[in-house]
Amino acid sequence: MKKNILIIVLLISVTSVYAGSNGGYAGAYLRMGLGAKSIALGNTGVAAPANAYSTFYNPAAVGNMEGRQAGLSYSFLSLDRHVSYLSFSMKVPPGAGFTLGWIESGVGDLYSYNSIGENTGEINHSANTIYFSFGRTFSEKFSLGVSIKILFESINDGTDQFDYNSKGVGFDFGLQYKILPQLTLGYQLRDINSKLEANTEKIFERGGTTVDRFPVIHKIGLYYDSPLPWLRVYYDYERSNKSADKHHIGVEALQGNNLALRAGLNDGILTFGAGMDFQFMGTRSFLDYAFLSSVVDEGSSHIFSWQIGF
Repeated sequence: MKKNILIIVLLISVTSVYAGSNGGYAGAYLRMGLGAKSIALGNTGVAAPANAYSTFYNPAAVGNMEGRQAGLSYSFLSLDRHVSYLSFSMKVPPGAGFTLGWIESGVGDLYSYNSIGENTGEINHSANTIYFSFGRTFSEKFSLGVSIKILFESINDGTDQFDYNSKGVGFDFGLQYKILPQLTLGYQLRDINSKLEANTEKIFERGGTTVDRFPVIHKIGLYYDSPLPWLRVYYDYERSNKSADKHHIGVEALQGNNLALRAGLNDGILTFGAGMDFQFMGTRSFLDYAFLSSVVDEGSSHIFSWQIGF
């Protein structure tokens, strides 16, 4: 019993740095951002043009998808954490698109101890989310989208004494509206009914069904393709039912035809990165990198992403 409680407390303390003031709640890895480009731009993306990571920031953008795209991303986070992402997106003529995506997160080098301080082995932790997103354009200016998310999480120490598994389903809703040819407005309602449910009768003497609900998040954003051909500006405002309001801002400077430099503020936390596009095996690829500085003195993180259009 004490060992089980220690495992849960340890995981909460580590994962609380995933998403700032929202980090102490379930699903924290889904609130830290996705894709090196968006993270380098201060974790913005609600109003951004369609890309392989739109399913995360705003499913409405999926409706503007061109052709087919594959997305790969891996985040080397502090405290032996990681987040990986794999997706496939496709245009559905005449004015729709869909994305199938998978996010996997975990924490390594976690160990459990008994009541007298003896090391009893390593803890295995894994959290997964499968996205099914569909977006539809209703005019050149307006689009809507929805995502269905299937959620899984497991924690175990390799024995039958502690094996925790939870699951759930959640939804995201989004819209985009092009106010001007250079200015786009976006809105996302994230984690509608998102929660993890688990039966803990085999873990605790007085166990039962536990329900961990995700914070419900509203995000509204702007994307501005400035008159300067090399400058783009992004801004997102975020409100949660569990934490204070947040502001995200990013600036992207294009250098020539194939290189972009990016910087941003993720609720006051400095981010920056770069990206380049190139031809690879007959396809157009986008390779991006982002650096995320420390949130609560836990150390910096590095994110790499690769988008392939075909």
